[in-house]
Amino acid sequence: MRWFWIIIALVGAATTAVLLRPTIDAPAPAAPQAPSAPPTPPAPITRLDSRTIRLDDTFDITGAGSPIDPFLINWPLLISPQVKDAPMDAVEIPASIRQLDGASVQISGYLAPPVAVDETGELLVMRNRWDGCCIGTPPTPYDCIEVTLTEKVPVRGKHLIQFGTVRGRLRVEPFMAGKFLLGLYRIEDGEVEGFGN
Repeated sequence: MRWFWIIIALVGAATTAVLLRPTIDAPAPAAPQAPSAPPTPPAPITRLDSRTIRLDDTFDITGAGSPIDPFLINWPLLISPQVKDAPMDAVEIPASIRQLDGASVQISGYLAPPVAVDETGELLVMRNRWDGCCIGTPPTPYDCIEVTLTEKVPVRGKHLIQFGTVRGRLRVEPFMAGKFLLGLYRIEDGEVEGFGN
């Protein structure tokens, strides 16, 4: 199943590279580089009340991170590690997001199953709607999550890409193919609401 998403991601990356290719192929002159400063430590996690924490002084999430009270995470938090024009193999995961690894989370988004199946135990949850080909916005490694479900769900209905909610255990693990980052987030032991209806 993962190979299906690898092929889809590579097709999307190749299409994006062709569309965004510079019009002049000559390399730009290298700018002198200043000595790099030591990295600043991440902002601490601040507890605002019994159910709300603030990550990086920016993102407030509620919940306890447990299966019965998952963290309610959002897409701006998940795409925060993305840096424009960064090399494909430079993956900097903020400490605040690394601390969510292994916690139970809940997120809503567009749900896409594998194609040509009657039921599935895997889904892709995405920030933007995409049909896997040419309608919508192809996902990046930062705005999609590969989900493994505890129970298979039927794949039915005219429109297979639907909006729904997923709960499960978040894993923050860069998934690379050579120098290309294909994925960053997975949800294990997932449960889904709003799919297949």
